Amino acid sequence: MERDPSIRDEAEARPYRSHLYPACLPCKKRKSRCRTRDSSAICIMCQAHGTDCVYPRPGDPSPRRSVASSRKLAPKSRQRTKKSSFHPQQTFARLVDAISPPREFTREIINRPVACLETLPCPPTHEHFHREEALPNLVGIVSEAGDNSSHIVSPAVAEDNDILESYLSTVPDARRRCLIRTNPNSRRPVRPILFNTVPRRPLGVSANQSLPASKCEFIEKYLEPGVDDVVDLFFRHVNICFPIFDEMSFRHVYCTHKENISPALLCNLYANALIYWESSSTLRSDRCPDIRFIWNQANEALHSELFLSPGISTVMAIVLNVCGRPSTSIFGNGGMVGTAVALSNALGLNRDPSNWNIRPMEKRFRVRIWWLVVIHDRWCSLAYGTPLQIHRAQYDVPFPTMDDLCSPNASHSHIAASLVFLPLTTLTEVLGTYLQHVYRVSESSPCPTESSSVDLERLLTDWEESLSDDIRRIVLRGTHLNAPGAANFRLAYLAVKLLLRRIQLDLDADTMQGDDETASPFYTLAQRAAEEIVHLVEELDESHFRGFWIPVHAFSLTSATTFLLRSGLRRRNAHPNSPLTLAKRMITTLRSHRSNFSWDLADNCLTTCSDLVEKLSSTESGDDSLAAVPDFQDLDFYNASVLDELLIALPRLTDTIDI
Repeated sequence: MERDPSIRDEAEARPYRSHLYPACLPCKKRKSRCRTRDSSAICIMCQAHGTDCVYPRPGDPSPRRSVASSRKLAPKSRQRTKKSSFHPQQTFARLVDAISPPREFTREIINRPVACLETLPCPPTHEHFHREEALPNLVGIVSEAGDNSSHIVSPAVAEDNDILESYLSTVPDARRRCLIRTNPNSRRPVRPILFNTVPRRPLGVSANQSLPASKCEFIEKYLEPGVDDVVDLFFRHVNICFPIFDEMSFRHVYCTHKENISPALLCNLYANALIYWESSSTLRSDRCPDIRFIWNQANEALHSELFLSPGISTVMAIVLNVCGRPSTSIFGNGGMVGTAVALSNALGLNRDPSNWNIRPMEKRFRVRIWWLVVIHDRWCSLAYGTPLQIHRAQYDVPFPTMDDLCSPNASHSHIAASLVFLPLTTLTEVLGTYLQHVYRVSESSPCPTESSSVDLERLLTDWEESLSDDIRRIVLRGTHLNAPGAANFRLAYLAVKLLLRRIQLDLDADTMQGDDETASPFYTLAQRAAEEIVHLVEELDESHFRGFWIPVHAFSLTSATTFLLRSGLRRRNAHPNSPLTLAKRMITTLRSHRSNFSWDLADNCLTTCSDLVEKLSSTESGDDSLAAVPDFQDLDFYNASVLDELLIALPRLTDTIDI
């Protein structure tokens, strides 16, 4: 006869973690330790809580609830559970699940920098819990000090975890993997998301080999006593327009737990802010440090972390690095963006975290970082002539919202900057669609959905119609450019508009009569878009030059100037030659901005086009120095992105600098 497990004597007091004597049902529900003493049939916890101590019978069904299944609870169910009782260990367990790996093998110190994946050798104690709870707003920085980190598992094998989990749950101390179910209401056949732990460092590399830490200390000594002022510059000019960090969280950690911040991340933050040195009333009286020297130190720190222990902090450091000015390396920036994309995919940043059982702060952080990587990928693709690496079908992260960017007590300037950043993300998505046309080289690949000139035009028009009145003034009229990031946003819009006209002109090539591309209506529209960029550059003032710019926009200035030169060559014998006149005005204005305000975005256009403009302008005075230039009909231009044949014919032209 089966013995009733609820009838036990003193010798059969239930040992801790015994599978032969199951815990009572109330202790299972409380997730508390079930233990008896003396000859009592009631466990210690039920005596303390005054609950009925009922043990499961051998024949009773007892469905096992794994870690993965516990995460299938609806958000409202989790909220009701949280309100009903407060258990510090249970609360911490929910916190450490924030990014996704289960606490059995990976723990996240949630109140450290956002998305911090840190492997702990043992379960956290109450003392650890209360110490971390004392840091309530440490969101926006990443510190990854453990030996292991989470890594997303191939979706093709994620379903296998259901069967494996049922086995691993019966094995003591077994390492489990975390399965995150996607939105059950989604109509798309999206596979679940699975995370596993992987070593963070190469074999043979110890944690105390920290070149980034020494580089960070060196930079801080170099900047003393103005380090805090440099941090202020970063948040006043960069982070407000390109929101990488939560400012309050960063400053809290920076002042109290600076050792938790990735040194490579700090190095790139310092280097990124130095371009705004003259904007600080405190720093401008001192000599500005050698920016290139600081950038070299920051690059070494970043590359070292990338080799030793890459993680989310590395993604954030790359965002700062590629966004830094002055930018001087096409290969370096392009490679860094590719690395950031690969790391983001490996860390699951490309997946929508809306229905994950993580804190809202963590969700907002993941959305922001992902879209910053997308922005870099798309705009670097336009500038550097390389295909985009992020495709729409490979991510489902929603667009950021005001709640993702601003706290309830945000300042007026912060709100204004966020209102500019949000449409920049949606404009970047439009740009991604246009780039699919630019880089489509295989005839066997399917055409993008928007394949006609009308469809492409409607895509940008619909985006314009979705804007608020204030943003429409910035985009369509070029007014209200004093908001943080507004001038950069206006140039971004005009660059996309010029790209659209180039694509439409290319698509309309079959309908043009002969070789005269000026017969196409899109030719005039493209010229008007280039003219608008010239007018924008002429209307900028000192406050705009001291503000935020994405460095790859330097190529947008070059693109506009080369198209005007293309139009000017078409009208070589016309008087007046308005496109050539506009190109001359662009070069003259950029020279003035470079000389008066050290505006580095002018460098690429000046190096590429200044000599060319001077030589073409000499035709107006009857100079025959262009005798070596072939007839325009003999020149073969590809989208007029660069005037290759003409550049070969003209002497004394320098190579394009790498920006």
